[in-house]
Amino acid sequence: MAVTRSVLAALLIGMGLALWVAPASAATPAPPLPVDCSRAADALARVQCTGILRVGVRAKYPPFATTEDGAPRGFEIDLARALATKIGATATFITVTPANRIAALGEGWVDLTMAAMGHTVQRDGQARFVRPHYYQSETLIAGRKSIALDGWEGLAGKTVCVSVGNSTNADLAGRGARLMLFDSATALLEQLRSGGCSLVAQDNTFLAAPLAALPLAEVHEVKFGFAPLPWGAAVAQNGGERLAEALGMAMRQMHASGALQELAARHGVDSAFLAAQRTLWSGPTCAADPAACLLPPRDNRLEATAMAPRISAFEQWLQEVADVKVTLVMLKTRVALDLFLSGVGYSLLLVTGAVAATFALALAFGIGLGSRRRAVRWPCRAMVMTFQSTPIVLLMVFAGVLLGSTGLQTPLLSVAAACIVLGLFNGGNAGQAIAEAALTLPPGPDGQRPALWATVRRARAQIVSFMVNATRGSPIASMLGVPELLAALTDIASFSSERVTTYTLVLVFYMVVVSIVVAAGEWWIRRLNAGGGVHA
Repeated sequence: MAVTRSVLAALLIGMGLALWVAPASAATPAPPLPVDCSRAADALARVQCTGILRVGVRAKYPPFATTEDGAPRGFEIDLARALATKIGATATFITVTPANRIAALGEGWVDLTMAAMGHTVQRDGQARFVRPHYYQSETLIAGRKSIALDGWEGLAGKTVCVSVGNSTNADLAGRGARLMLFDSATALLEQLRSGGCSLVAQDNTFLAAPLAALPLAEVHEVKFGFAPLPWGAAVAQNGGERLAEALGMAMRQMHASGALQELAARHGVDSAFLAAQRTLWSGPTCAADPAACLLPPRDNRLEATAMAPRISAFEQWLQEVADVKVTLVMLKTRVALDLFLSGVGYSLLLVTGAVAATFALALAFGIGLGSRRRAVRWPCRAMVMTFQSTPIVLLMVFAGVLLGSTGLQTPLLSVAAACIVLGLFNGGNAGQAIAEAALTLPPGPDGQRPALWATVRRARAQIVSFMVNATRGSPIASMLGVPELLAALTDIASFSSERVTTYTLVLVFYMVVVSIVVAAGEWWIRRLNAGGGVHA
């Protein structure tokens, strides 16, 4: 009798578990669901109630996901549709980017993210990944053939163009590379073609094919690859457990049957990884113990600083006391702290150089514009007109292209180029103010033009104004690859989930720096006034 009860109990438990994990179908009715589908706390219940699986995908990442004639197409698109069908739903697609694909889950405007996203230990704390994985890639570093790069040792100090959100950005920053960020992988190819980037880092799935074809193959090559990274679809941490389990079961079936490998081959996706997975999941080992066949996430945890526990405690205290969420990620990991301190140093160097270049070039343009010799005056006028009519962004991009084409794009050279651009743009205007001031002063003995210092005193307000303008414009030097604070904190944000505190800190920093320059300029004006500059 006791044996009979045990058998019945085991059967009931087994039936209950089967009903809990099985997707809704005609043969197996779904459990009672909330009437208001949109408010269902459980993601699987909500999807099956509405019949719609909202999938976040990328718009420009062929052959995995792209938009053609207004419709999403690609390997990930068809895979998402197949998975949705297996849980009794229809997939609808919402465009996400590497920067917001995880936030989209937390904020609830997608149910599933399938957007070329690597599964890492760090991301495990931000989203729930569907297992097993559906692809694996590695990151390639590629660039001009003229650049000698022997592995990691030669990378320190070099500028590498990357896309926002890549998990390997932290590896590059930790090895001393300076990162120039772009919104999409497509932009990296455009920068390679135009010469704006000498080195780029991106997944081999995206980069290998264009680099093997003309015209890029003529002057570019793959330097080396690193960081094998499994790709995973992900659902929200809260309420996504059953959805992840149902999708994981469907993914295992597609691996075992070869459907996933066939789907990849149809889209021209390299299927060596999927072939190995098919063999693995169709064998007896995975059938008996699926957990033993799951690949681990890539361990991308960063070394913590000694102050990290105190910073975390302060963040928690601030949230409890003032209900303000602040995340000082730049102080909690060694890589981020090094980038932060380096960014502050480069920013101060850049501002000092930009102000000095503005003043020096203002004097040079003032002398040139006031010269009696046409051979000097006319070229100066032409240069000033060029700088006045050209957006500084365009000037900075042009300087970046020139610097990138040389293959010598180091942080210090980028700072020097940025200082020259800022100095020319603002110094030209300040020099014109000096030349105009000379016309308002009486001539010197024997009809000579007024002394230069007298014209500087007369134009002091305009000069200070353009020096302040050079300070305010200095963050734009990040476009040139200058690792100043904005670029450094953007690098940090590229491998962390924090944005608001990071960019608020940039705002506060430059407010302080500009205020200091303004105060120094006012002090200089007062000194000139005290020296008789008012009536000069």
